Amino acid sequence: MTVTADGPVLSTRQLGRATLARQLLLEPSTLDVVTAVEAVAALQAQEPASPYIGLWARLAGFDSESLDRALAERQLVKGTLMRRTVHIASASDYRALWIATQGWLTGTRRTDRRDVPDGRLLRELRQFGKGFASEPRSLTELRDGLGERDGRSADELLWWLRWVHPLIHVPADVAWSFGRRPLLVDADAWLPAGEWPDPASAIDRLVRKYLAAFGPATVADIARWAGIPVATVRPGVDAVEAAGDLRLYRAETGRLLVDLADAPLPDEELASPGRLLPMWDSTILAHDDRTRIISDDERGRVVARNGDTLATILVDGVVAGRWWAAVEDGRTRLELEPFRRLAVADRIALDELAERLARFVEPLEPAVYARYRRWRKDDA
Repeated sequence: MTVTADGPVLSTRQLGRATLARQLLLEPSTLDVVTAVEAVAALQAQEPASPYIGLWARLAGFDSESLDRALAERQLVKGTLMRRTVHIASASDYRALWIATQGWLTGTRRTDRRDVPDGRLLRELRQFGKGFASEPRSLTELRDGLGERDGRSADELLWWLRWVHPLIHVPADVAWSFGRRPLLVDADAWLPAGEWPDPASAIDRLVRKYLAAFGPATVADIARWAGIPVATVRPGVDAVEAAGDLRLYRAETGRLLVDLADAPLPDEELASPGRLLPMWDSTILAHDDRTRIISDDERGRVVARNGDTLATILVDGVVAGRWWAAVEDGRTRLELEPFRRLAVADRIALDELAERLARFVEPLEPAVYARYRRWRKDDA
């Protein structure tokens, strides 16, 4: 990648506005759910309610049944992708994102403080996934089917299976498509017919998806979001540059930023209405340097002691607090917890949003959004 000192300098506020615009958070979007998920790269989904609340925050008149249908019709799929966490992505993006974020394991010896199985055992695990998981299986069924091999427990082998073999979460006939006991199925048995891209093409696509959704950004930002080494990301950035599609900027800190040449950069003075974001929203997580969205001090108030990223309040484009769901006498309400005193107009707008979001989730059993309820006073 050609590094120059001549790229335009972008302020932190301008970077924040660019990310919010690309994440469909400056104004409600009229995109359909599949196009919206592709626009934001993917939706973090280890908490079942989060994709629905995330789309509610982004789309005008969002109807949860539209997401249910897209999942049932296999236009969108749920599986382990970036940072080895569960995301909803489009079926057309899934294969490339999986190869780009999981394929780097090849050639490593140790990860997550675990010794990587040898090539023979990895092949056995992949063959097991293709065969035994060609129909939906529970975690218990997968664990029992694996048994113990090569001195490794069934639990450890299941952990590795979910790393090295692509498995899709099968939507269930429950509210908001997924319960907490997933059924998993081999990706090729679930996805529309298609080819798996080679690693170079997959990394190229990942870089383009990321920049379109979160740029301008550093190479370290891309690597942090994807959960892969910086060295794995660089060839993808080089490929975008070789195609003539890369533009360079500088942050106020002097760090080199890369972006797609045709990506829009909104004016930093553009209004940014208040927003209520779900747990684990990628807008909060997608950068190594997150100060465009959240200060370093307040980041510690949003990331809980157990690692959860809590539901957040945005005011003027930055995190300004947390929110919680509460159920009293069968009615749902949202508790807003600002980190600072808010202007009266901002508080009124947020209270209106909170009332609307409470009505959105209220028809559900509280268990569906239980993790959004305050579970202890010192949670963060």
